[in-house]
Amino acid sequence: MNAKPLRHVDLYSSAGRLEALYRELQDPAGAAVICHPHPLGGGTLHNKVVFRTARALEHANVATLRFNFRGTGASGGKHDEGEGELDDVNAAIDWMKRKHPGKKLFVGGFSFGAWVSTRAACERTDVDAVFLIGTPVNKYDFGYLRHCEKPMLLVHGTQDDHGDVNKLEKVAQAVRTAETVIITGADHFFTKQLEGLEETIRAWAEELLKT
Repeated sequence: MNAKPLRHVDLYSSAGRLEALYRELQDPAGAAVICHPHPLGGGTLHNKVVFRTARALEHANVATLRFNFRGTGASGGKHDEGEGELDDVNAAIDWMKRKHPGKKLFVGGFSFGAWVSTRAACERTDVDAVFLIGTPVNKYDFGYLRHCEKPMLLVHGTQDDHGDVNKLEKVAQAVRTAETVIITGADHFFTKQLEGLEETIRAWAEELLKT
């Protein structure tokens, strides 16, 4: 991985300016947008799971962009329960597409970020694969995923209190392209299990980049 320094960049959505961190690579094989957990629960682009996901993708030779949703950190606007946030995801995807035309694009996130990012990404033809980490199936309806034909990774812990494992597996079974990795003993934040999470994401991305 020939990583360049992490760079602060500005994105612009219907909420105004969004703060973001971009990791450029010398000659990336792909690009990724990674979304953070619920801002009202303290979620930001600096969340540990988001950071480790970005690092996993960078080790797979994927340039990464993570950003703060509207109303979070220095991003403009205010929290919109996952609706206006769709614009934020689309702004991030558009920015990455301009930066890396023709490269394979991965889009996903952690918890609330998984829900918002994949709703936006599954509607687009220019996103190649999606990933959901700690999918909050107890709170949101993920039925839309069954219509998403993109390669999909779901990583989940057996002790996740925001997502019952049986519910998650039912969602995944309805998706032809889904690959599910259940990490035994992991809670919602993958406490003490971040290594396993990182390795899973890196291996999945490397495999997809071969195709």
